[in-house]
Amino acid sequence: MHLGFRSLVIALGIAVLVAAAAFAAPRTIYLTFDADMTPGMLKRLRAGEVAAWYDPAIIDFLHERHVPAAVFVTGLFAEAYPDLVRRLAGDPLFTIGVHGYRHAAYEPGCYGLPALASDAEKRDDAAKARATIAGIAGREPALFRYPGLCHDAHDDGLVEQAGMRVDVPTVVAGDSFNRNVEAIAEQVLRQAKDGGTVIFHLGGPNAPVTLDALKRLVPLLEKRGYVFAKK
Repeated sequence: MHLGFRSLVIALGIAVLVAAAAFAAPRTIYLTFDADMTPGMLKRLRAGEVAAWYDPAIIDFLHERHVPAAVFVTGLFAEAYPDLVRRLAGDPLFTIGVHGYRHAAYEPGCYGLPALASDAEKRDDAAKARATIAGIAGREPALFRYPGLCHDAHDDGLVEQAGMRVDVPTVVAGDSFNRNVEAIAEQVLRQAKDGGTVIFHLGGPNAPVTLDALKRLVPLLEKRGYVFAKK
């Protein structure tokens, strides 16, 4: 009886230790940023109506905290900011991905974005975007993210034919056109899970409080045992 009770106590102790170890094990999460640029946005930039379509302080913050990130840029963004794209591509903390050439949707009815009408247009967009970004970055990007995230399996096949792998986020930060830092932080924390990919935007007028949300989120995610990983 005594030995049986002792064995039970030992077994329960081991179970508790295993559970505690599993709970304490670091969890991986990926931070990603879309850098949009449409022909209309480029026109406004060149006319001086907008100072910049991204926030360099986001890059600085990620550096200060040693947080790796993937930045998905459109071909037009790369052409507008070649020095930035070249610098990020050469930085071991960052991965450069493709976000289409002119931020056109691959499926109709995608958040008001103009849609590519045929397979030929989609192939051309993916290939042109990759070639443009590769020519500026000095290396061929391997990851692709759909503008507006709208796609189907057929689109995935077209992107794969262009030599890229589709990246689908699992956590939508909701920072686009959103000035509520707490709402963004709460949404990310609610959706976060081990192996998850968070989608943000690279700041600028269309994502005005992304930096503030990151400053709130990064330490909170770290406290919850998350480790930021590079794609």
